[in-house]
Amino acid sequence: MLLKDNLKQILEIKLKDINAYLVDLEIIEKKSIIISIDRFEGVTFKHCSFISKYLEEYFDEDIQDYDLTVCSAGLENPFKVKQQYHKNIGKEVSVLLNNGKKKKGVLLSYDSGLMLEIKRKKKPVEQLLISKNEIKETKLKIKF
Repeated sequence: MLLKDNLKQILEIKLKDINAYLVDLEIIEKKSIIISIDRFEGVTFKHCSFISKYLEEYFDEDIQDYDLTVCSAGLENPFKVKQQYHKNIGKEVSVLLNNGKKKKGVLLSYDSGLMLEIKRKKKPVEQLLISKNEIKETKLKIKF
């Protein structure tokens, strides 16, 4: 059986080779492994395939008992790691707070908290600092 921590450790090393980072790692009912990765430059099929093949070779028979999926973190999914916040600085995001309120604006920074620039019609531009412990989830606002 593959241990999640062991898998994570091996992944972190190999992801550096493609300038990527781990967003999520799930082992479901000892049957499936789902690995979500991201890069500042974006993830392609080639990156996912590279990591998948590496894990299959590294763990050999141990991983053959699992359905292995390596994928990008996805634009529509909430941010899970700090690198996703840094990657999306300058882009519009939607922040759901623990109290149920939503804030939308341009992500300016993510350090001690999340700094948003909020533009409203007929009102001055506002900068809002939201502490990390107030945030339930943050998503990229996708525009077409």
